[in-house]
Amino acid sequence: MHIFTKKFAGQSIISWFFQIILIWIAWAVHNGTLPNNVTTITFAAVILLAIYWSFSLDRKRSNNK
Repeated sequence: MHIFTKKFAGQSIISWFFQIILIWIAWAVHNGTLPNNVTTITFAAVILLAIYWSFSLDRKRSNNK
């Protein structure tokens, strides 16, 4: 699990992973692969909250060191 908390370009790898998922969702909605409905928007909101959560953990870890 420590591999996900390793820093890469100032952010943990898990933060990058969540951001890539969010970009993929936006791209899929744009291309029409995913429908633009409440389910997709809810999933994107959950991923966005996960991004903020991972940023918070990154900041907490950097303040403790």
